[in-house]
Amino acid sequence: MTNKTVTRVREFMPADREQWVSGANACYPDYPLSVEESRHQDETFDRAKYFLLRLVALDGDDIVGGVDMRHQPGRFHPARYWFDLWVRPEHRRRGHGTGLYDATLRAAVERRAIALNAGVKESMTDGVDFLRHRGWYEVKRDWESRLAVAGFDFAKFASADERIAANGITITTYADALRRDPEGAEAMAYELIGELRVDVPSVLPPTPETIEEWRRHWTGAPAFLPEAFFIAVDRDGRWIGMSNLERSIEDPSFVWQGLTGVRREARGSGVAMALKLRTVRYAQSIAVDHIKTWNDQRNRPMLSINEAMGFVKQPAWIAMELKLDS
Repeated sequence: MTNKTVTRVREFMPADREQWVSGANACYPDYPLSVEESRHQDETFDRAKYFLLRLVALDGDDIVGGVDMRHQPGRFHPARYWFDLWVRPEHRRRGHGTGLYDATLRAAVERRAIALNAGVKESMTDGVDFLRHRGWYEVKRDWESRLAVAGFDFAKFASADERIAANGITITTYADALRRDPEGAEAMAYELIGELRVDVPSVLPPTPETIEEWRRHWTGAPAFLPEAFFIAVDRDGRWIGMSNLERSIEDPSFVWQGLTGVRREARGSGVAMALKLRTVRYAQSIAVDHIKTWNDQRNRPMLSINEAMGFVKQPAWIAMELKLDS
């Protein structure tokens, strides 16, 4: 018989952070968050502009679940919110998730939200069922893919650098660009990423970021690696593409793939492949086991590059949505 408990829900407090991170990591062990990253995310979230509600579920004095409902600053809509709920595996099916969900839904209705969005891995069937039973529906899917970097066969891609060199394209790093021209490098990175973000498939379109916001989320983030931020430069010195890796602080056995993109007018000339090969060499140089990346299932050009390189698909992540009365 299922053991039901009376769930106590309250707002998150700064003293809860270590328990919060521990609980979230117990639910998502392949995607660990560090306390440092969690603190940075909170400290750089502008609550004067954006809304954030964070609640915890308690069993005695222990935090056994949590939920976030927040605006997405980089894809902002005043009446749409990101929703993320977790309950420690050993405390599930006792009402904690329902208690957190119901409290969050009341807050969303009070704020006249028109929709909530969430992500859930298709292999985490309890999470998928939890949302679907409450009226959520699928809006898109992303393949997660992983590449083991040891023994990567660079010989298969020996012509990649020759191909871009023939078009006058070279590759450098953000770290090198900073040493040469700190202000110019920052401005060019900010402008390039701003353009590339527009073409990243997403449920919500990107909204502009100020350079101060960009600094907080990019170069100021604990996971940022300037030496693993590779940039393609054309013969006129214009930055036309990029691919970057980010540290996994809590589990240094892998690195995250950040953003890979090429300006529209430079696509189809091998730039993305040449950039991605640089990220593999960097990953080998720091002796990690693998790279983790995600791509919308409709993004065939990038999926084709990853497939050619040997990235292995994992269960997909499903983007879910709940429509609310406005």
